[in-house]
Amino acid sequence: MTTPVRRSLRRRCLAGAAFVLSFAAMPALAQSFDCAKAATPAEKTVCASAGLRSADEQMAQTYADLLGYSAPGDRDSVLKAQTAWLTQRDKACADKAKADVCAAAYDRRTEEMAESLRTAQKRIGAIVAGIPKDPKGAAAALARYEGAAAKAWLVYLYHSGTVAVPDRQGEVRRLVAEVIDTGLPKNDPYLLEEIRNLGDVAGGPAENMLMFLRHVLSLTDLEAPCFLFTKHGQPAFEAFGPFWGSTRDATPEVCHDVKSVYDLPEWKKLATHLDPAIAPALDERGSIRIGYERQFMIDALQASLVPSTLLEAPHSAEARKMAETRTKAAAAFHAWKDFDLWPEAQVKAAKAALPSAIAATSKLYREKFGLAANIADQAARAAGDRFIASRLALLMPDD
Repeated sequence: MTTPVRRSLRRRCLAGAAFVLSFAAMPALAQSFDCAKAATPAEKTVCASAGLRSADEQMAQTYADLLGYSAPGDRDSVLKAQTAWLTQRDKACADKAKADVCAAAYDRRTEEMAESLRTAQKRIGAIVAGIPKDPKGAAAALARYEGAAAKAWLVYLYHSGTVAVPDRQGEVRRLVAEVIDTGLPKNDPYLLEEIRNLGDVAGGPAENMLMFLRHVLSLTDLEAPCFLFTKHGQPAFEAFGPFWGSTRDATPEVCHDVKSVYDLPEWKKLATHLDPAIAPALDERGSIRIGYERQFMIDALQASLVPSTLLEAPHSAEARKMAETRTKAAAAFHAWKDFDLWPEAQVKAAKAALPSAIAATSKLYREKFGLAANIADQAARAAGDRFIASRLALLMPDD
């Protein structure tokens, strides 16, 4: 993980009192009120408690997210429900001495909206799943939504040329600007900084567009579907790999409908000789371990879904650095001498188990993917390097 460790990102970022949406279709109720201007008894109760202020901000962000994920026909009902709740809130929170009653009201409303949000996100996910079969239909459906994730998927469809639109770059720039200006939480400067660091997404390479999509999806419960990886190969695996070196790397999730090549018995046997040394090293990394585990997951996905891409050269500077680290770790495996970290008996057993794992993988690549024998052998060895190197890097000193 060569990118500096960042602060952890909460799954549902809180927007803060200054959170503002400029979507014309979204009412002012989407923003948390300013405590400097608190006027009603309920507002004064909320502003007198840090816990209630936090609850109000979280509720406001969840409400804004729910509107963004709601189809036009559903937004009026969301607005009416929120208006009705605010009336209830004003009664529940009028008495400062009953702050617990006020807090319970916020908790119930936020959980109700969170459940609706999960349902709404599933609808977006279903639209996205239909992209390979009907990209134009998916684009038309996504265009009905105001949320950042729908716009990010439109950026993907237009930038990749999957759906043709007049003035493609202009349309992509408009969507990216709307996501940055109105679709992301303003109290997350790190994420905004990294998205801005991508530069002109519309005129940039596919890698930047995919990274933009990855960053936006990281704020949702949506996953990166398998077709992203089968279509875009190495750039997609790089974009959705470890980036932050912290708990941020837990999202977005990636496609699960793939049986891992590392579940072969031969790899399982090798893991029994390596995992006992790796487990303590992972624990010592704290939250950084999530970045390492993300790399394990991406390596398994790449080796199992599009194994030929294991032989491609890295695209990004970060990926090239990671490839250099893997090369060093693979070499260290064959010359391992630090038996205090990894006992000699386990090292020898792992080395003895590796050829069988590579042979079984090569056979799978020939039979399932139709790779020529020499390519299958090379890809299988590359899969072995990934498996060994990403784990052994935990035992090696940082550069």
